[in-house]
Amino acid sequence: MNSTLTCLPGVRVGHATHLDALTGCTAVLFDRPTTVAFSGFGGGVGGFNTSGLRSGKTDYGLDALFVSGGSSTGLMAGAAIMEAMREDAIGFRSGPGGSVVNPSIAGAAIYDLGMSLTPFAPEYGREAYLAATTAPVGSGNVGAGTGASVGKFLWLDGGASLGAMKGGVGSARVDLGGGIVVAAMSVVNAIGNVVLPDGAILAGNRAESGGFAEYEDTADIVTRQLTNTTITVVGTNVDLGGKEHYERLSVLASHGQIRAINPVHTSGDGDAVFVFSTAELRDPLNANAQFFKEGPTDIHLQVDLLGHAAARAVQQSIYDACRAAETVLFADAFGGAIPAVDR
Repeated sequence: MNSTLTCLPGVRVGHATHLDALTGCTAVLFDRPTTVAFSGFGGGVGGFNTSGLRSGKTDYGLDALFVSGGSSTGLMAGAAIMEAMREDAIGFRSGPGGSVVNPSIAGAAIYDLGMSLTPFAPEYGREAYLAATTAPVGSGNVGAGTGASVGKFLWLDGGASLGAMKGGVGSARVDLGGGIVVAAMSVVNAIGNVVLPDGAILAGNRAESGGFAEYEDTADIVTRQLTNTTITVVGTNVDLGGKEHYERLSVLASHGQIRAINPVHTSGDGDAVFVFSTAELRDPLNANAQFFKEGPTDIHLQVDLLGHAAARAVQQSIYDACRAAETVLFADAFGGAIPAVDR
């Protein structure tokens, strides 16, 4: 079973992966203009064309989303994707005979390991666009997760060495019955540790003596960079109508980040959630929904059910990102490498 965003009809995803530069880009493409909402939770949120995705704004529908490495320079990948889409005549038409093509896209970027190596190349956006397929989305050291890492609140060797472990791209899916699907893709580049439901640390900030450092036990935070972000894209096939409902869904979905990462949503994080719907299903709940609705319709119940399913999918996608990641060499890291989870 495809447990990634491409399980939804009309959705394609592509990665541009540059292991030599420890950076990349991931593009999510829609076959038709699609409703998308966005919520930012960290103190360092930065995005490309995200203001129009807020509740209360006109819903023009998007043709694509992207997540890139490269921090703010990575947002230039959006222009490269738009140029490629114009060449393929994808977007709103205007001008003489519809000759002017205007793609509508949005995106966000992480500050990845590649920022210490070489400038981000905007053409990675085009590469991700051209690589997009309906195949299951790859996990680990791919696309925007190529240079992602987790556990960066305590640098080691007196602040000289990065104690992080490898993050990446991860996916998960939750089926609610009746054909209702929620899928999530996360690019995990967190300052915090990735924590399992039982409290054990899956991946995170290494301690010099072995094991992991814990944020709550660290009296003197030794960190050189407040440049950390987990970006999640959630997709569903349920039509929730107004954009305010999708925005509410993004808030509930963020609980998956909260469950899986500690600390999260700090002033040094750019954590954010995009939500989209392919809108195949409308009013999909069974007859028992009438006993639980909060008003004249069951829309709020739909949002609650989908939101909590999304939180589960987001949590699992974060674990998948770490479990699928592979060790990379990095000169500034403790021991000369950013290790992956011992699978």
